[in-house]
Amino acid sequence: LVVEGALLRGPQGSGRFQLWAGTGRPLAEWVQRLAGVARHVVAVGSCAAFGGMSATGANATDACGLQYDDERAGGLLGAGFVAGGGLPVVNVAGCPTHPDWVLDTLAALAAGEIARTSLDPLARPRHYADHLVHHGCKRNEYYEYKASAEKPGDLGCLMEHMGCKGTQAHADCNTRLWNGEGSCTRGGYACISCTEPGFQNPGHPFHRTPKIAGIPIGLPTDMPKAWFVALASLSKSATPRRVKHNATADHLVEPPMVRRTRLK
Repeated sequence: LVVEGALLRGPQGSGRFQLWAGTGRPLAEWVQRLAGVARHVVAVGSCAAFGGMSATGANATDACGLQYDDERAGGLLGAGFVAGGGLPVVNVAGCPTHPDWVLDTLAALAAGEIARTSLDPLARPRHYADHLVHHGCKRNEYYEYKASAEKPGDLGCLMEHMGCKGTQAHADCNTRLWNGEGSCTRGGYACISCTEPGFQNPGHPFHRTPKIAGIPIGLPTDMPKAWFVALASLSKSATPRRVKHNATADHLVEPPMVRRTRLK
């Protein structure tokens, strides 16, 4: 069973905000019945996995994912649900999800190559969720020197000012490119961590980095705050002029220096 889109439990737990056309029955009821006889259940997209955009704000429709309600286990099917094949709901999260993630997951399930150990703590397939969007980002040189973009269109790192969460988001978007050539950060758009539960309610504008005392709140995964502050200060002091100038431009204004050296 493959489900795309959040399940609406409202109003008042009836599920009648979302009826299966021609049946008069709530879609949530159909999904529960089908999940009970399915060998595998797959949630395609962050809405089906966690509730996603459908659960934004006050969540008037009581939208949820198949086995999660944002980061809380449960959702429509309950935290203890296990499909006939012995797996919980497999969450191919993303908004939208990468087509390759879906195809690879379905192929691996059909071949019997996915076990519980193949899923991360949020039941996402590890073949993409054990990576970070930061991996392979074309802006990594700017990140290393903390040479940051200051406005849309700038070439610099999008983390410090522009809200990018690529150092925290679990996905391989910059090593498995969309249509073979693109990603959010390659297009100049900050990563909003759309594979994570609750991404739709960040508590701040998507393209603004929240800070305390000038330090971004959302630090890179696995990095202690003290280390980040120390390394950021050191990196900024060592930033090459070329990198600094290019970071706030919308095109390359200063290419790398060409040094002539004698052959040895």
